[in-house]
Amino acid sequence: MRSADPLALWDTIRLGLSKQLPEASFKEWIAPCAPLKVEDGTLWIQVPSAAAKLWIEQQLPEEFSDALAQGGLGDLHLVFQVDGTPAAEPRPAPHKRESGGHPAAEASVSFPYLFNRYTLDRFVVGPGSQLAFAAAKAVVDSYGKAATPLSMNPLFIYGGAGLGKTHLMVGIGKGLLARNPGLRVAYLKVDHFFNELTAAIKVKNTEPMRKKYQQNDVLLLDDVQTLGKMERTQEEIFYILEYLLQHGKQIVLTSDKPPQRLEGCHERLITRFKWGLTADIQPPDFETRIAILKKKLEDADFKGVPPIPEDVLTFIAHKAKGSVRDLEGFLTRVIFQASLIGVPPSLEVAHAAFQGQSGEEPTAAIPPERIYRMTAETFNVPFTDLMKKRSRQQAILVPRQVAMYLAREIASAPFTDIGRSFSMHHSTVMNAIDSVRERMKRDSEFHRMVQALLNSIH
Repeated sequence: MRSADPLALWDTIRLGLSKQLPEASFKEWIAPCAPLKVEDGTLWIQVPSAAAKLWIEQQLPEEFSDALAQGGLGDLHLVFQVDGTPAAEPRPAPHKRESGGHPAAEASVSFPYLFNRYTLDRFVVGPGSQLAFAAAKAVVDSYGKAATPLSMNPLFIYGGAGLGKTHLMVGIGKGLLARNPGLRVAYLKVDHFFNELTAAIKVKNTEPMRKKYQQNDVLLLDDVQTLGKMERTQEEIFYILEYLLQHGKQIVLTSDKPPQRLEGCHERLITRFKWGLTADIQPPDFETRIAILKKKLEDADFKGVPPIPEDVLTFIAHKAKGSVRDLEGFLTRVIFQASLIGVPPSLEVAHAAFQGQSGEEPTAAIPPERIYRMTAETFNVPFTDLMKKRSRQQAILVPRQVAMYLAREIASAPFTDIGRSFSMHHSTVMNAIDSVRERMKRDSEFHRMVQALLNSIH
Protein backbone atom coordinates (compact mmCIF):
# COMPACT_ATOMS: atom_id res chain seq x y z
CA MET A 1 0.00 0.00 0.00
CA ARG A 2 1.33 3.44 -0.92
CA SER A 3 2.30 5.75 1.90
CA ALA A 4 -0.02 8.64 2.73
CA ASP A 5 2.86 10.58 4.29
CA PRO A 6 3.78 13.49 1.95
CA LEU A 7 7.34 13.61 3.31
CA ALA A 8 7.91 9.90 2.60
CA LEU A 9 6.53 10.25 -0.92
CA TRP A 10 8.67 13.31 -1.61
CA ASP A 11 11.77 11.55 -0.27
CA THR A 12 11.16 8.72 -2.74
CA ILE A 13 10.81 11.17 -5.63
CA ARG A 14 13.86 13.16 -4.52
CA LEU A 15 15.95 10.00 -4.44
CA GLY A 16 14.97 9.21 -8.03
CA LEU A 17 15.70 12.77 -9.17
CA SER A 18 19.09 12.82 -7.43
CA LYS A 19 20.18 9.87 -9.60
CA GLN A 20 19.20 11.66 -12.82
CA LEU A 21 20.07 15.32 -12.35
CA PRO A 22 23.51 16.93 -12.04
CA GLU A 23 24.24 17.90 -8.45
CA ALA A 24 24.07 21.63 -9.24
CA SER A 25 20.67 21.31 -10.93
CA PHE A 26 19.31 19.23 -8.04
CA LYS A 27 20.43 21.84 -5.50
CA GLU A 28 19.06 24.72 -7.57
CA TRP A 29 15.63 23.35 -8.46
CA ILE A 30 14.72 20.37 -6.26
CA ALA A 31 16.35 21.00 -2.88
CA PRO A 32 14.29 24.17 -2.12
CA CYS A 33 10.99 22.32 -2.70
CA ALA A 34 8.94 20.85 0.15
CA PRO A 35 5.92 18.50 0.31
CA LEU A 36 2.69 19.99 1.64
CA LYS A 37 -0.06 17.36 1.62
CA VAL A 38 -1.46 14.27 -0.07
CA GLU A 39 -5.05 14.37 -1.21
CA ASP A 40 -7.03 12.19 -3.67
CA GLY A 41 -3.93 10.69 -5.26
CA THR A 42 -2.20 14.08 -5.59
CA LEU A 43 0.96 15.22 -3.85
CA TRP A 44 1.15 18.99 -3.38
CA ILE A 45 4.69 20.38 -3.50
CA GLN A 46 5.71 23.88 -2.49
CA VAL A 47 8.22 25.66 -4.74
CA PRO A 48 10.01 28.91 -3.84
CA SER A 49 8.94 31.02 -6.84
CA ALA A 50 6.81 31.16 -9.98
CA ALA A 51 9.99 30.94 -12.06
CA ALA A 52 11.03 27.74 -10.25
CA LYS A 53 7.57 26.27 -10.87
CA LEU A 54 7.88 27.17 -14.54
CA TRP A 55 11.32 25.57 -14.81
CA ILE A 56 10.25 22.32 -13.13
CA GLU A 57 7.08 21.89 -15.17
CA GLN A 58 8.67 22.90 -18.47
CA GLN A 59 12.14 21.34 -18.17
CA LEU A 60 11.85 18.32 -15.89
CA PRO A 61 8.70 16.39 -16.85
CA GLU A 62 10.60 13.32 -18.05
CA GLU A 63 12.88 13.29 -15.02
CA PHE A 64 9.88 13.47 -12.66
CA SER A 65 8.10 10.77 -14.67
CA ASP A 66 11.11 8.48 -14.34
CA ALA A 67 11.44 9.18 -10.62
CA LEU A 68 7.76 8.37 -10.05
CA ALA A 69 7.99 5.15 -12.06
CA GLN A 70 11.17 4.02 -10.31
CA GLY A 71 9.56 4.64 -6.94
CA GLY A 72 6.43 2.68 -7.82
CA LEU A 73 4.39 5.90 -7.85
CA GLY A 74 3.41 6.00 -11.52
CA ASP A 75 -0.21 6.94 -10.77
CA LEU A 76 0.65 9.73 -8.31
CA HIS A 77 -0.16 13.23 -9.52
CA LEU A 78 1.97 16.22 -8.63
CA VAL A 79 0.87 19.82 -8.15
CA PHE A 80 3.52 22.50 -7.69
CA GLN A 81 2.38 25.44 -5.59
CA VAL A 82 4.31 28.69 -5.26
CA ASP A 83 5.07 29.61 -1.67
CA GLY A 84 2.36 31.90 -0.34
CA THR A 85 -0.06 31.58 -3.28
CA PRO A 86 -3.52 30.00 -3.12
CA ALA A 87 -3.58 26.36 -4.13
CA ALA A 88 -4.78 25.56 -7.62
CA GLU A 89 -7.15 22.72 -8.28
CA PRO A 90 -5.35 19.63 -9.55
CA ARG A 91 -6.19 18.41 -13.01
CA PRO A 92 -8.56 15.44 -13.04
CA ALA A 93 -6.81 12.09 -13.03
CA PRO A 94 -7.07 9.93 -16.14
CA HIS A 95 -9.62 7.20 -15.73
CA LYS A 96 -9.82 3.67 -16.96
CA ARG A 97 -11.77 3.06 -20.13
CA GLU A 98 -13.56 0.08 -21.45
CA SER A 99 -13.59 -0.90 -25.08
CA GLY A 100 -15.50 -3.58 -26.95
CA GLY A 101 -16.85 -5.15 -23.81
CA HIS A 102 -13.41 -6.05 -22.46
CA PRO A 103 -12.29 -5.07 -18.98
CA ALA A 104 -10.43 -1.78 -18.90
CA ALA A 105 -6.75 -2.28 -19.62
CA GLU A 106 -4.54 -1.60 -16.64
CA ALA A 107 -2.08 0.31 -18.83
CA SER A 108 -4.65 2.40 -20.71
CA VAL A 109 -4.08 6.14 -21.07
CA SER A 110 -0.95 5.88 -18.96
CA PHE A 111 0.71 9.16 -19.99
CA PRO A 112 2.99 10.68 -17.37
CA TYR A 113 1.15 13.46 -15.59
CA LEU A 114 3.61 16.23 -16.51
CA PHE A 115 3.43 15.40 -20.23
CA ASN A 116 0.24 17.44 -20.64
CA ARG A 117 1.92 19.89 -23.07
CA TYR A 118 3.04 17.13 -25.47
CA THR A 119 0.44 17.43 -28.23
CA LEU A 120 0.90 17.48 -32.00
CA ASP A 121 -0.56 20.97 -32.38
CA ARG A 122 2.18 22.32 -30.08
CA PHE A 123 5.00 20.73 -32.04
CA VAL A 124 6.87 23.29 -34.17
CA VAL A 125 7.84 21.70 -37.48
CA GLY A 126 11.12 22.56 -39.19
CA PRO A 127 13.09 21.11 -42.10
CA GLY A 128 14.70 18.57 -39.79
CA SER A 129 11.43 17.23 -38.39
CA GLN A 130 9.04 17.37 -41.37
CA LEU A 131 9.06 13.64 -42.11
CA ALA A 132 8.68 12.58 -38.48
CA PHE A 133 5.81 15.02 -37.90
CA ALA A 134 4.06 14.06 -41.15
CA ALA A 135 4.34 10.39 -40.17
CA ALA A 136 3.00 11.08 -36.67
CA LYS A 137 0.02 12.97 -38.09
CA ALA A 138 -0.60 10.23 -40.67
CA VAL A 139 -0.71 7.58 -37.93
CA VAL A 140 -3.45 9.56 -36.20
CA ASP A 141 -5.37 10.40 -39.39
CA SER A 142 -5.23 6.91 -40.88
CA TYR A 143 -5.87 4.84 -37.76
CA GLY A 144 -8.62 2.28 -38.30
CA LYS A 145 -8.82 2.93 -42.04
CA ALA A 146 -8.02 0.50 -44.83
CA ALA A 147 -4.35 -0.40 -45.16
CA THR A 148 -2.26 1.74 -47.51
CA PRO A 149 0.80 0.69 -49.56
CA LEU A 150 3.01 2.63 -47.12
CA SER A 151 3.09 0.84 -43.78
CA MET A 152 3.59 3.02 -40.71
CA ASN A 153 3.43 0.16 -38.26
CA PRO A 154 5.61 0.27 -36.38
CA LEU A 155 6.58 3.92 -36.66
CA PHE A 156 10.20 4.22 -35.54
CA ILE A 157 11.30 7.79 -34.67
CA TYR A 158 14.96 8.42 -33.91
CA GLY A 159 17.18 11.40 -33.17
CA GLY A 160 19.34 13.03 -30.52
CA ALA A 161 18.23 13.79 -26.97
CA GLY A 162 15.83 16.67 -26.49
CA LEU A 163 14.71 17.00 -30.13
CA GLY A 164 11.05 16.10 -29.59
CA LYS A 165 10.78 12.31 -30.06
CA THR A 166 8.78 11.80 -26.88
CA HIS A 167 6.69 14.88 -27.71
CA LEU A 168 5.67 13.35 -31.05
CA MET A 169 5.07 9.92 -29.54
CA VAL A 170 2.81 11.21 -26.77
CA GLY A 171 1.15 13.55 -29.29
CA ILE A 172 0.23 10.52 -31.40
CA GLY A 173 -1.34 8.82 -28.40
CA LYS A 174 -3.33 11.89 -27.42
CA GLY A 175 -4.41 12.47 -31.02
CA LEU A 176 -5.70 8.91 -31.29
CA LEU A 177 -7.56 9.16 -27.99
CA ALA A 178 -9.15 12.45 -29.04
CA ARG A 179 -10.60 10.67 -32.09
CA ASN A 180 -11.50 7.45 -30.27
CA PRO A 181 -11.68 7.73 -26.48
CA GLY A 182 -12.30 3.99 -26.22
CA LEU A 183 -8.82 3.05 -27.41
CA ARG A 184 -6.46 1.36 -25.00
CA VAL A 185 -3.19 3.29 -25.23
CA ALA A 186 -0.04 2.56 -23.22
CA TYR A 187 3.05 4.75 -22.96
CA LEU A 188 6.05 2.80 -21.73
CA LYS A 189 9.76 3.48 -21.27
CA VAL A 190 12.06 0.52 -21.73
CA ASP A 191 13.75 0.92 -18.35
CA HIS A 192 10.35 1.06 -16.62
CA PHE A 193 9.40 -2.17 -18.41
CA PHE A 194 12.69 -3.69 -17.21
CA ASN A 195 11.89 -2.81 -13.58
CA GLU A 196 8.39 -4.22 -13.91
CA LEU A 197 9.70 -7.40 -15.51
CA THR A 198 12.32 -7.85 -12.80
CA ALA A 199 9.60 -7.73 -10.15
CA ALA A 200 7.50 -10.25 -12.11
CA ILE A 201 10.46 -12.63 -12.45
CA LYS A 202 11.03 -12.54 -8.70
CA VAL A 203 7.55 -13.96 -8.14
CA LYS A 204 7.99 -16.32 -11.10
CA ASN A 205 4.95 -15.02 -12.95
CA THR A 206 5.56 -12.92 -16.08
CA GLU A 207 2.50 -14.02 -18.06
CA PRO A 208 0.05 -11.44 -16.58
CA MET A 209 2.48 -8.64 -17.38
CA ARG A 210 2.87 -9.78 -20.99
CA LYS A 211 -0.91 -10.03 -21.42
CA LYS A 212 -1.38 -6.58 -19.90
CA TYR A 213 0.57 -4.99 -22.73
CA GLN A 214 -0.72 -7.31 -25.43
CA GLN A 215 -4.31 -6.16 -24.84
CA ASN A 216 -3.56 -2.54 -25.80
CA ASP A 217 -4.67 -1.02 -29.10
CA VAL A 218 -1.65 1.31 -29.21
CA LEU A 219 1.77 0.80 -27.64
CA LEU A 220 4.18 3.74 -27.36
CA LEU A 221 7.62 2.35 -26.47
CA ASP A 222 10.18 5.02 -25.57
CA ASP A 223 14.01 4.79 -25.53
CA VAL A 224 14.53 1.40 -27.18
CA GLN A 225 18.26 2.14 -27.49
CA THR A 226 18.58 1.01 -23.85
CA LEU A 227 17.57 -2.56 -24.72
CA GLY A 228 21.11 -3.65 -25.70
CA LYS A 229 22.08 -5.35 -22.45
CA MET A 230 18.62 -6.51 -21.39
CA GLU A 231 18.38 -10.07 -22.74
CA ARG A 232 15.16 -11.13 -21.02
CA THR A 233 13.55 -7.73 -21.60
CA GLN A 234 14.25 -8.03 -25.33
CA GLU A 235 12.58 -11.43 -25.36
CA GLU A 236 9.43 -10.21 -23.62
CA ILE A 237 9.18 -7.08 -25.77
CA PHE A 238 9.59 -9.19 -28.90
CA TYR A 239 6.61 -11.37 -27.93
CA ILE A 240 4.51 -8.29 -27.13
CA LEU A 241 5.37 -6.56 -30.41
CA GLU A 242 4.83 -9.75 -32.40
CA TYR A 243 1.35 -10.22 -30.90
CA LEU A 244 0.34 -6.59 -31.44
CA LEU A 245 1.57 -6.53 -35.06
CA GLN A 246 -0.23 -9.77 -35.85
CA HIS A 247 -3.47 -8.30 -34.50
CA GLY A 248 -3.12 -5.00 -36.37
CA LYS A 249 -2.38 -2.86 -33.31
CA GLN A 250 -0.37 0.35 -33.72
CA ILE A 251 3.18 0.55 -32.35
CA VAL A 252 5.34 3.68 -32.07
CA LEU A 253 8.99 3.43 -31.04
CA THR A 254 11.62 6.04 -30.24
CA SER A 255 15.39 5.76 -30.08
CA ASP A 256 18.48 7.93 -30.26
CA LYS A 257 19.80 5.69 -33.07
CA PRO A 258 18.28 4.11 -36.20
CA PRO A 259 17.35 0.39 -35.93
CA GLN A 260 20.44 -0.86 -37.76
CA ARG A 261 22.74 0.88 -35.25
CA LEU A 262 21.16 -0.52 -32.08
CA GLU A 263 24.01 -2.40 -30.44
CA GLY A 264 23.23 -5.61 -28.58
CA CYS A 265 19.68 -5.96 -29.93
CA HIS A 266 18.58 -9.32 -31.34
CA GLU A 267 18.31 -9.35 -35.12
CA ARG A 268 14.70 -10.50 -35.01
CA LEU A 269 13.81 -7.49 -32.85
CA ILE A 270 15.63 -5.09 -35.17
CA THR A 271 13.74 -6.65 -38.08
CA ARG A 272 10.43 -5.86 -36.36
CA PHE A 273 11.57 -2.28 -35.72
CA LYS A 274 12.27 -1.86 -39.45
CA TRP A 275 8.99 -3.33 -40.70
CA GLY A 276 7.19 -0.01 -40.91
CA LEU A 277 8.39 3.56 -41.39
CA THR A 278 11.62 4.93 -39.92
CA ALA A 279 11.80 8.73 -39.55
CA ASP A 280 14.55 10.83 -38.02
CA ILE A 281 14.52 14.21 -36.27
CA GLN A 282 17.43 16.59 -36.80
CA PRO A 283 18.34 19.63 -34.67
CA PRO A 284 16.21 22.65 -35.65
CA ASP A 285 17.68 25.34 -37.88
CA PHE A 286 17.84 28.98 -36.83
CA GLU A 287 14.41 29.96 -38.19
CA THR A 288 12.78 26.95 -36.56
CA ARG A 289 14.47 27.76 -33.25
CA ILE A 290 13.01 31.28 -33.37
CA ALA A 291 9.57 29.81 -34.18
CA ILE A 292 9.88 27.36 -31.27
CA LEU A 293 10.70 30.18 -28.86
CA LYS A 294 7.73 32.26 -30.01
CA LYS A 295 5.41 29.26 -29.84
CA LYS A 296 6.68 28.54 -26.35
CA LEU A 297 5.85 32.04 -25.20
CA GLU A 298 2.22 31.42 -26.21
CA ASP A 299 1.91 28.76 -23.49
CA ALA A 300 -0.38 29.59 -20.60
CA ASP A 301 2.59 29.16 -18.24
CA PHE A 302 4.22 32.24 -19.80
CA LYS A 303 1.10 34.40 -19.64
CA GLY A 304 2.43 36.82 -17.03
CA VAL A 305 5.95 37.04 -18.45
CA PRO A 306 7.03 40.49 -19.73
CA PRO A 307 7.58 40.71 -23.51
CA ILE A 308 10.89 39.18 -24.66
CA PRO A 309 12.77 41.55 -27.00
CA GLU A 310 13.62 40.27 -30.46
CA ASP A 311 17.36 40.57 -29.90
CA VAL A 312 17.06 38.36 -26.82
CA LEU A 313 15.24 35.67 -28.80
CA THR A 314 17.91 35.90 -31.50
CA PHE A 315 20.67 35.55 -28.91
CA ILE A 316 18.98 32.49 -27.35
CA ALA A 317 18.43 30.90 -30.78
CA HIS A 318 22.09 31.33 -31.70
CA LYS A 319 23.47 30.06 -28.40
CA ALA A 320 21.17 27.05 -27.87
CA LYS A 321 21.54 24.93 -31.00
CA GLY A 322 21.84 21.40 -29.66
CA SER A 323 18.23 20.54 -28.94
CA VAL A 324 14.74 21.89 -28.37
CA ARG A 325 15.15 21.10 -24.69
CA ASP A 326 18.29 23.25 -24.51
CA LEU A 327 16.50 26.04 -26.36
CA GLU A 328 13.46 26.04 -24.11
CA GLY A 329 15.65 25.67 -21.05
CA PHE A 330 17.72 28.72 -21.95
CA LEU A 331 14.55 30.76 -22.51
CA THR A 332 13.18 29.69 -19.14
CA ARG A 333 16.50 30.48 -17.45
CA VAL A 334 16.52 34.00 -18.90
CA ILE A 335 12.99 34.57 -17.59
CA PHE A 336 13.96 33.06 -14.22
CA GLN A 337 17.07 35.23 -13.91
CA ALA A 338 15.16 38.39 -14.86
CA SER A 339 12.49 37.66 -12.22
CA LEU A 340 15.13 37.01 -9.56
CA ILE A 341 16.66 40.48 -9.95
CA GLY A 342 13.32 42.16 -10.62
CA VAL A 343 13.95 43.48 -14.14
CA PRO A 344 12.37 42.76 -17.53
CA PRO A 345 14.17 40.22 -19.75
CA SER A 346 16.93 41.95 -21.69
CA LEU A 347 20.06 41.16 -23.66
CA GLU A 348 22.16 41.92 -20.57
CA VAL A 349 20.16 39.40 -18.55
CA ALA A 350 20.46 36.86 -21.37
CA HIS A 351 24.26 37.32 -21.41
CA ALA A 352 24.40 36.74 -17.65
CA ALA A 353 22.15 33.68 -17.93
CA PHE A 354 24.33 32.26 -20.69
CA GLN A 355 27.50 32.79 -18.67
CA GLY A 356 25.94 31.24 -15.58
CA GLN A 357 24.76 28.22 -17.53
CA SER A 358 27.79 27.60 -19.74
CA GLY A 359 30.66 29.24 -17.89
CA GLU A 360 31.56 31.07 -21.12
CA GLU A 361 31.92 34.82 -21.52
CA PRO A 362 29.27 35.85 -24.07
CA THR A 363 31.40 38.82 -25.07
CA ALA A 364 34.71 36.93 -25.32
CA ALA A 365 36.70 37.40 -28.52
CA ILE A 366 34.77 35.86 -31.39
CA PRO A 367 36.61 34.43 -34.41
CA PRO A 368 35.40 35.84 -37.76
CA GLU A 369 34.53 32.36 -39.07
CA ARG A 370 31.98 31.94 -36.31
CA ILE A 371 30.47 35.28 -37.32
CA TYR A 372 30.27 34.13 -40.93
CA ARG A 373 28.63 30.85 -39.97
CA MET A 374 26.04 32.50 -37.75
CA THR A 375 25.24 35.01 -40.50
CA ALA A 376 24.79 32.20 -43.03
CA GLU A 377 22.50 30.40 -40.60
CA THR A 378 20.41 33.50 -39.91
CA PHE A 379 19.90 34.16 -43.63
CA ASN A 380 19.40 30.43 -44.32
CA VAL A 381 22.27 30.40 -46.85
CA PRO A 382 24.73 27.50 -47.14
CA PHE A 383 28.03 28.50 -45.55
CA THR A 384 30.04 27.53 -48.64
CA ASP A 385 27.79 29.67 -50.86
CA LEU A 386 28.19 32.66 -48.56
CA MET A 387 31.97 32.39 -48.60
CA LYS A 388 32.81 31.33 -52.15
CA LYS A 389 29.85 31.49 -54.54
CA ARG A 390 30.28 34.29 -57.06
CA SER A 391 26.83 35.77 -57.41
CA ARG A 392 25.14 39.15 -57.60
CA GLN A 393 21.84 37.68 -56.44
CA GLN A 394 20.49 39.46 -53.37
CA ALA A 395 20.03 36.13 -51.57
CA ILE A 396 23.83 35.74 -51.54
CA LEU A 397 25.08 39.30 -51.88
CA VAL A 398 23.24 40.82 -48.90
CA PRO A 399 24.18 38.12 -46.35
CA ARG A 400 27.81 38.32 -47.54
CA GLN A 401 27.90 42.10 -47.09
CA VAL A 402 26.31 41.76 -43.64
CA ALA A 403 28.88 39.11 -42.67
CA MET A 404 31.70 41.46 -43.68
CA TYR A 405 30.14 44.33 -41.73
CA LEU A 406 29.76 42.16 -38.60
CA ALA A 407 33.32 40.85 -38.85
CA ARG A 408 34.51 44.44 -38.85
CA GLU A 409 32.17 45.60 -36.07
CA ILE A 410 32.51 42.63 -33.71
CA ALA A 411 35.97 41.21 -34.34
CA SER A 412 37.64 44.39 -35.66
CA ALA A 413 39.03 42.20 -38.42
CA PRO A 414 41.29 44.01 -40.93
CA PHE A 415 39.80 44.63 -44.37
CA THR A 416 42.54 42.52 -45.95
CA ASP A 417 41.76 39.53 -43.69
CA ILE A 418 38.04 39.77 -44.41
CA GLY A 419 38.79 40.00 -48.11
CA ARG A 420 41.04 36.96 -47.94
CA SER A 421 38.22 34.94 -46.30
CA PHE A 422 35.87 35.77 -49.17
CA SER A 423 38.56 35.72 -51.90
CA MET A 424 37.97 39.42 -52.58
CA HIS A 425 40.04 42.57 -52.74
CA HIS A 426 40.01 44.67 -49.58
CA SER A 427 38.46 47.61 -51.48
CA THR A 428 35.44 45.42 -52.30
CA VAL A 429 35.09 44.66 -48.59
CA MET A 430 35.18 48.36 -47.74
CA ASN A 431 32.47 49.11 -50.31
CA ALA A 432 30.32 46.24 -48.98
CA ILE A 433 30.56 47.51 -45.40
CA ASP A 434 29.69 51.07 -46.50
CA SER A 435 26.71 49.66 -48.39
CA VAL A 436 25.41 47.94 -45.25
CA ARG A 437 25.82 51.09 -43.17
CA GLU A 438 23.96 53.20 -45.72
CA ARG A 439 21.11 50.72 -45.98
CA MET A 440 20.82 50.57 -42.17
CA LYS A 441 20.30 54.34 -42.14
CA ARG A 442 17.41 54.31 -44.61
CA ASP A 443 15.82 50.86 -43.96
CA SER A 444 14.65 50.49 -40.35
CA GLU A 445 13.69 46.83 -40.76
CA PHE A 446 17.11 45.97 -42.19
CA HIS A 447 18.72 47.96 -39.36
CA ARG A 448 16.73 46.02 -36.77
CA MET A 449 17.67 42.69 -38.32
CA VAL A 450 21.40 43.46 -38.53
CA GLN A 451 21.41 44.90 -35.01
CA ALA A 452 19.65 41.85 -33.61
CA LEU A 453 22.20 39.60 -35.28
CA LEU A 454 25.06 41.73 -34.00
CA ASN A 455 23.67 41.62 -30.45
CA SER A 456 23.12 37.87 -30.57
CA ILE A 457 26.71 37.23 -31.66
CA HIS A 458 28.21 39.66 -29.14
